[in-house]
Amino acid sequence: MIGGRSLVNVGQRQAVDTILALLPDTAGVFSGSQFPAPVRTTFLGGLEIDLHDLRARLLALRDGDVKDLLEPLLLAAEVVEAAQPDQSDHFITDREAQSLVFSGAKWRAGWALVLGHRHVPEVVDELKRRSFLVFTDQPDLPDTRYIGDRPTSPIYFLQLMVRYGLVWGRIAPGDDHEMGHFLERDMPGLVFITEDLSPLKYLIGLGLMKLGAPAVVPSTFPFPYGHRVVADSVADMIERGSQFPNLRQRYFEDEVIGLPEPCNLALANEPISPVRVLGGANSFFCLRPAAQAGERYAVCGEGEADGTELGILVEVTAAGFSDDIALTVEKAALKAVSYLPGLHAYEQDGALRLALAKGVQVDERLVADAIYWGIRLQYPRLRQISVHFIHGEDAVREIGSTVRLYKIKRQAEVQAMTEENTEEFCACTECRPFSLVHTCILAPGRAPMCASRTYATVKAAAYFGSSQTPWKRQSERALPLRTVFQKGQLLDRARGEYEGCNGAYRDLTGGRLERVYLHSVRSYPHTSCGCFQALAFWIPEVEGIGIMLRNADAVAPDGQTWETLANRAGGKQSPGIVGVSLQYVHSPDFLKGDGGMANVVWVDSALHKRLAPLFAPGQKVATEKDVNSIEELMAFAER
Repeated sequence: MIGGRSLVNVGQRQAVDTILALLPDTAGVFSGSQFPAPVRTTFLGGLEIDLHDLRARLLALRDGDVKDLLEPLLLAAEVVEAAQPDQSDHFITDREAQSLVFSGAKWRAGWALVLGHRHVPEVVDELKRRSFLVFTDQPDLPDTRYIGDRPTSPIYFLQLMVRYGLVWGRIAPGDDHEMGHFLERDMPGLVFITEDLSPLKYLIGLGLMKLGAPAVVPSTFPFPYGHRVVADSVADMIERGSQFPNLRQRYFEDEVIGLPEPCNLALANEPISPVRVLGGANSFFCLRPAAQAGERYAVCGEGEADGTELGILVEVTAAGFSDDIALTVEKAALKAVSYLPGLHAYEQDGALRLALAKGVQVDERLVADAIYWGIRLQYPRLRQISVHFIHGEDAVREIGSTVRLYKIKRQAEVQAMTEENTEEFCACTECRPFSLVHTCILAPGRAPMCASRTYATVKAAAYFGSSQTPWKRQSERALPLRTVFQKGQLLDRARGEYEGCNGAYRDLTGGRLERVYLHSVRSYPHTSCGCFQALAFWIPEVEGIGIMLRNADAVAPDGQTWETLANRAGGKQSPGIVGVSLQYVHSPDFLKGDGGMANVVWVDSALHKRLAPLFAPGQKVATEKDVNSIEELMAFAER
């Protein structure tokens, strides 16, 4: 005890005195966000801060229970940082936050804020090794995000935390209680306090913990509160910190799958200087289903691997291995040949070509291994794979004619697949680590909004696994990344409602969503992830559709920017807005329940140039260069 007060209370007094001295006369804000003061929005909703009242609250609470002091202290810290001349260097804009959410919750274990000086380089290096995105108050550490070294700087990490809740968790502004529960349960971040901090920085860190951030603290940590573990050594800090259930983990099947030596994925993208190109007019490469695949490596016909004509026939035996999947896997198999050094495989006018660098010979067994493991690297559940090498002009011509007929028939069948004539739809939940309920449904003609996958690749991955394995919420460890389901009864043709899709939404969201329209942005639109190529939104005043390209600088007629639209859509089912790929925009099914392309009335100017050929003659489609308000759009569209 000192003067009748505990050391904690002395620290509280020092912290309050420090923050009061730092408070400016007016409360500023941060630019580049729908929430210009995210912490204030979390606690106060739409209310402004009364600095006179804030000072009075801080003084009244500085000797009381520290838990009661944290809210006004966090509000004050945000006001202090908003007044700093370098605030724009550290504030994370909405556009940056959206990127950090994707990378920090899908392809990483999470975010880590490291405060203090002790063991920091070692802690940071180990966190990066474990795939954390690291924020720190120490400058000049490579591959980290520097937040500044002021005692109020941790507020920037808190702003990222609460915006994750406001946008992706749909937590109502002002509901800090529910925000705390959401962040503790779902926000993919934690705090490392490595040493004794200044009293104010300690309390700011405690405030982050109060709002749901789990923490690793030293044994000297002076407060009995917070969701935390105690550790002093680097090994204990990392090990204990990695166990918090809000962090993402990666789950693999037991089998180890890798390419044989000397294969390397990077070689497929490296140019070579070929001295020979093998393959004639009848040479071919084909992958097809087989009732029973033979040996992994087989030879048919007579001749040498370096002969003029050659064929490579890959046969796969697996339940569900349909021709549309075979077409997709064939591309992976052909590319796998190019994982070998000095050897590139490609097709020219439908015929196989093998380009060889100087000194390179074709080792068929090694090529077969590259194809086998290259396929399994992408689709690990495919095991019965046979690679046949066909030599000699007669054998290549005879087998090649059958192969070519198969490939022509297969291509026609795949191109003819539509939503109407296909019974199997697919669902992908790869973005769920950051998008709470997003469940992407794919059908022929309805590509995912990220445009990085297709119906066929998701279907293949659903049946046969995938190397694309994001980090997962621990609560969703058993959630399938991709699945195939029966589309079921058609309930609404125009809006694209199917019994099977509604069932998939119920099953894959635990009943949180129960209905979805594949082709309408109104009422029950498809959920949105966050990595969408574009956003389509309903403009009720003109009963028309607007489309904005990703990261456009345009402003929609109602004043919304890309950031505000993306915040509306991201991670949820939001009536009136949906993420779309440009491939889907070009589809005849595009939002046909809302009038489709013929009912598009506004597009940002960059996208307008790309979509202009799709507009009907005389169709009036405005851009931000034509209209600046809803009233102007109504006049332009004559609606």
